[in-house]
Amino acid sequence: MVETGLPRTTAEQVCTAFLEVMAEPAPWAYIDAWSDYRDELPSEVEHAQTALRHLHAHRDSRDTGMGIDIDRSDPSQEALLRTYAAWSIHVELLPAAEREALVTFHDGASSITAELTDTEVERLRERLAGVATVERLERLHAAARTRREQERWERRAQRKQRWLARLRWLPRQDARRQEEQGEEPLCTECGHPQGAHPGLGQRDLTVCAVCVYEEDYELRDESAMCRRAYPS
Repeated sequence: MVETGLPRTTAEQVCTAFLEVMAEPAPWAYIDAWSDYRDELPSEVEHAQTALRHLHAHRDSRDTGMGIDIDRSDPSQEALLRTYAAWSIHVELLPAAEREALVTFHDGASSITAELTDTEVERLRERLAGVATVERLERLHAAARTRREQERWERRAQRKQRWLARLRWLPRQDARRQEEQGEEPLCTECGHPQGAHPGLGQRDLTVCAVCVYEEDYELRDESAMCRRAYPS
């Protein structure tokens, strides 16, 4: 996968690199003659868009501008593809008509997914050095999973601190210091506020409420749940 997020001129460089590297393995293409950049199209790109739509209308009497077949062995069709690919909402490069795409340009080449050989990957990286990154999808997915997991734990920690703050529990203070400051004393077993434990006025509790919270978010093992009641 190539993630660009680059200016249009650089996106054109990226598309050109793919079109060159995949010229032999992918001699066929589908292209949509529609663009998210319709108000920014250079004149030559706008002319290519019009030519592609005319080509489509000539073939099936409908000018939808979607899924236009491109025979890359035809110089005139290849020229239209190269001019418009970086601006199209969708482009596929295929080994033959009606086959699975080897390369797909998404949304004006904002991202590109491809099924490539190791040799093709290296050739692309050589052409795109300093322009765009080429990464394997499994590596991107692994990085995304790691990032999501880290964010999930950070959210859990934040929620826990907010929840504990409502109980007026300060983790770094021991029970004696909290009592001296007039705050709720802590359980000597789990270190959580005594008011979060079973006892008078807590009919629905059988274990410490903070321990339940921690166990629910995988911060405490079930076997370590505190069941002490206050007042004891």
